[in-house]
Amino acid sequence: MATITEIRFAHEDGALADTLRDLPDLDVTVVREASTEPQRNRYFLALDHDGPEEVQAVLERDHTVREVTPMPEFEDRNLWGIEFAPETKLLGPRVTGEGGFVVDARSSAPGSGLRGWHERWLLPDREAVHAIWQFARDEGFELEVLDLRKQGSVDTTYPAADALTDEQRTALLAAYEQGYFAEPRETSLQELADSLDHSPSAVAGRLKRGMKALIGGSLVVDPPER
Repeated sequence: MATITEIRFAHEDGALADTLRDLPDLDVTVVREASTEPQRNRYFLALDHDGPEEVQAVLERDHTVREVTPMPEFEDRNLWGIEFAPETKLLGPRVTGEGGFVVDARSSAPGSGLRGWHERWLLPDREAVHAIWQFARDEGFELEVLDLRKQGSVDTTYPAADALTDEQRTALLAAYEQGYFAEPRETSLQELADSLDHSPSAVAGRLKRGMKALIGGSLVVDPPER
């Protein structure tokens, strides 16, 4: 039976390895996109960071990136077209090769070891999961399976939460727990930022974008045309 696998992985030659290491405040989300080019190696990414010029400079020297193209026509989403170098280690093509597809993909939160990716895959069976796991181990990936369940048992009670990045979810939960949303407010933005070990501007941005994602995923039926 089809399975949903939630997984976290990293590789020193994995996608955006240098960029994720050098910009710990950067949140990356892979934009879902259907292509008619079967051999394409170009991905569309939403890069959430306060300094777009710094992001572009880091991307251009990232050894896993062959070509980077900013997409100013989507300025509100900060989209970039990325073509990875041939030697870049990717698991997405292996997922496709096992008859599955990537449901969503985003950068993982900073922590111990290499920073990498947090993804959910839809795969035909557990044998496919094992095959990808073995391939990843053979290729030198750091890999952790966070959840594995049959497709029919996936909890859809709160689907809007899937719109959040790990960093946005962490910031929102910390803000809630520390009373940032209380009236009167029980903690300041500076204190909240200190507890998360990030700058106030980075935390403020994550709170704003996280709330926007939650509202868009739970309250908006017909998003406004842009």
